[in-house]
Amino acid sequence: MAPEAGRLRLTTIGRPIVLRVPTNRAILVLSLLALVAGLVTRLLQGETVGASLIGGLQWAGSVFLAWALARETDPDRWYSAFIAAAGALAGVVLLGPPSFLLLFWFVIGLRYINRTTGTAPGLLDFVALYGIALWLGVTAHWTIPLFTLPTVLFADIQRFPKPLRIALPLALPAAAAIMGAGQGWHFLVSDWGWLEIGVLSAVALLAVPVIVSYRSVKSVGDRTGEPLRPHRVQWGLGWGVAAAVILSFSGTSAIQDLGPLWAAFAGTSLGWASERLVKGPGLR
Repeated sequence: MAPEAGRLRLTTIGRPIVLRVPTNRAILVLSLLALVAGLVTRLLQGETVGASLIGGLQWAGSVFLAWALARETDPDRWYSAFIAAAGALAGVVLLGPPSFLLLFWFVIGLRYINRTTGTAPGLLDFVALYGIALWLGVTAHWTIPLFTLPTVLFADIQRFPKPLRIALPLALPAAAAIMGAGQGWHFLVSDWGWLEIGVLSAVALLAVPVIVSYRSVKSVGDRTGEPLRPHRVQWGLGWGVAAAVILSFSGTSAIQDLGPLWAAFAGTSLGWASERLVKGPGLR
């Protein structure tokens, strides 16, 4: 067990935006531009200043979250995150705002699994994850707590006292069972057309070679400076794609609800493909 794995901290899940890093400054500028563009667009459409400001924040939030999600799904290629940001902007303009809480749940879940922070989640991180998962289980779909379970199994829960080690993983399926019974175990089938099904299926399938390619990782953990573990990056991307596919194709989430996440998957695949084209197939 790594030294940091045995220590209990309050929170480790955050990844600070260090302004001396050019890509961090770039995404802040792009997010600000998206906010202004959204604000001006809504004002020109005749909406109030308050509603226009909310629209601008939705545009900016979509851009930033897509970038943040792609940093988790493809930590070795910074440009994938900017491809994702562009895709998310197009999505929020054409389809509407996403479900920000659901996207935030994905961000936390990915960090639990791939551990780009370099350290295991802290106590408050578990409170946040469980709080969001249970709320989404009630307000969105009863399967959300079930999708949360794999993230907990990657969180080194052996650090906790035995009662917590038992309760943490068992609480999620138990909550899902209670919520499922309360919601009538409804599990819809999406009524999308062939275009939507084809596009999202292609995005999901194109993530497979990226997962395979991460047999080695160049990126390091933010807090430790140690290389990320390849299997964690692979499992993180695989979990994200699987959860997104099931939530989307079951009709639980509309396309725009997970727009920035799908943009992150697309950016990840396009970033990987562009690297292969530029530098040749001999790369990992």
